[in-house]
Amino acid sequence: MIRLQEIKMLQTLHQSLSQSIPQAMKVYGSIFNIIRGNPFNLEVLVDSWPDYQTVITRPQKQEMMDDKDYYINSYHIFSKDFEKLPEILGSNSVINWKQSLTIQGCQNGLNEKIRDAVASKAIQMDYSKRFLYITNNAMKSNISKASKHEASTTENVKFRSTNDNFKPSLLDISHAELVNNNWKFGQNERSLRYIQRCLQNFPGFCLVDPEGKPISWILMEQTNEWRMGYTLPEYQNRGIAKQMMSAFMQYLQKSDIPFFTHVEEMNEYAHKLAKAIGFHFADCGWHEWKCTPAELL
Repeated sequence: MIRLQEIKMLQTLHQSLSQSIPQAMKVYGSIFNIIRGNPFNLEVLVDSWPDYQTVITRPQKQEMMDDKDYYINSYHIFSKDFEKLPEILGSNSVINWKQSLTIQGCQNGLNEKIRDAVASKAIQMDYSKRFLYITNNAMKSNISKASKHEASTTENVKFRSTNDNFKPSLLDISHAELVNNNWKFGQNERSLRYIQRCLQNFPGFCLVDPEGKPISWILMEQTNEWRMGYTLPEYQNRGIAKQMMSAFMQYLQKSDIPFFTHVEEMNEYAHKLAKAIGFHFADCGWHEWKCTPAELL
C-alpha cells in the first residue's frame, strides 16, 4: 500500500471519492478532516496511485499505543476491487492484528472479504450491520472552509423551540463525562478520552435548560459521522431531539461540513427521527467489525 501525504494528492482523492458516495462515506469524511488539519493524526493508504482501487484510513502509528483501545485503533475502508481485499487486509503492515481494533465501511459484501482476511488468525470478530443515513448534499463540502472554531456560531443558526427555556448551544470538553455516561457504547475511561478528543476537535451540538445543562445532544467523530446522540429521559418524547438535530444540521450545512449517521435496525424511533429531519436511507448499509486478538481476550 502507498501512503498519500501531499495535500494535492489528498484533495484529488477526496474529490474522486465524492463520486462514490454513499459507499465511500467513512473514508470521505476522514480525508475531509485530514485536509483540514488532521486533528486525529490519521493517514491514508491506497493500493495504487492515481488509479486506486482500495483506500484505507487509519491512525498514525504513534496514536495506536494502547493495544486495547477500540476507539482509537479504528480503520475505515472503501474498495472498488473486493477480490484483492483479503490479501491487503490480511497484511500486518496494513492492519495491526495484534491489537484490539474496529474496521468500518459502507459497502455490502465487505463482511465476507474481511472474514477471509482473518480466517488464519487467532481473532475474535463481532460484526454489526446497521442502516446508513445521508442527506442529499452529503458530498457538497468545501475543503477551503474555516475550521470548526471559525465556523458559524449558534447565534447565526435560527432555532425554533416550543419552549423558550431551552436554548441551542455547542458542546465543549466539559460535557464529555455527561456524554460518556449516557453513551451505550461508552461508559469507560477509554471512551471518555475519545469523547474528550472529539469535543476538542469536531462540532458537538446540544439543547440546554435554563441552568445551562445539556438535555439533548449529538456530536461528530473523525469521519464526520453523527454519534453519541441522547436525550435525558425526562425530556424524551417531546420532539426535543428533532429540534436539536435540525438545528445542528443547519449549523453544519451553513459551514459546508459533510455529515451522515447510522441507526440500529430495531430502533424505530431513531429511524423516524432521521427521516423527519431530512436524512434518507442508503441501501449500502453501515458495517463494523470489532476485532480482538485471542491473547487480549
